[in-house]
Amino acid sequence: MIPMKKCTFLLLVIALGFANAAYCQDTLRLFGHKENHKVVAPPDTAFTQPHSKPQPPTYYPGDIKTLTGPGHATGFYFGFGSKYSQIAGYDAFGAGGAFAMIANHGLAIGFSGEGFFTQPYEKIHGSNTSYSFTGGYGGILVEPIIFPRSPVHVSFPILVGAGGIARSILTNYSYPYDYTDIYVEDAEAFMIAEPGMDIEFNVARWMRLAIGASYRFTTPLKSTTYDANPMDGFTGGFSFKFGKF
Repeated sequence: MIPMKKCTFLLLVIALGFANAAYCQDTLRLFGHKENHKVVAPPDTAFTQPHSKPQPPTYYPGDIKTLTGPGHATGFYFGFGSKYSQIAGYDAFGAGGAFAMIANHGLAIGFSGEGFFTQPYEKIHGSNTSYSFTGGYGGILVEPIIFPRSPVHVSFPILVGAGGIARSILTNYSYPYDYTDIYVEDAEAFMIAEPGMDIEFNVARWMRLAIGASYRFTTPLKSTTYDANPMDGFTGGFSFKFGKF
């Protein structure tokens, strides 16, 4: 049998080895660290120095520094909204949705997509043939949020992705959306970048209303059916967001 002293010494060495390995291990922390990494002033200091400035969050040796600091708050939201814009000079309406994770209340990263259509228009006045544009796009969403705890604040959503647009022919069209036949005349794909700015209202702890505008930048279309960049331009709309903010 192993003597008690040797057994105790061996267990102590193993315990120290595990503690050292746990201390040295690093992990990828996408949404910051836990709150217990912050330095909190002792109670007596808080009372004796009531006017002292709050200290910035402190990282400990071995911490991985992140863009959002050492906080631990992680949230998310689902968003649904509608937009108005113009495509090739014609009124267009869109609807879409988004899902994003929120790091420390101030940075949302996720995915967003939108479908759109224009009101039918006559290329030749008086003919029985009308045209319309339809399509959609989607991609990665990055959204910095400024002063998210305020009842009214701003955010700057940026979407980068790809999409497609089609021009369809409607035969014997009459208002509102009554026609004999419809078929796609031409379709094209494009890349898109859409930066914007939203004014957000904290309606409830789990709900926000956003009203804003954005500008679409797209790659040129090659077909002679379209203008080079028929979708480029300003958009305006609103959305509702539900989740944990």
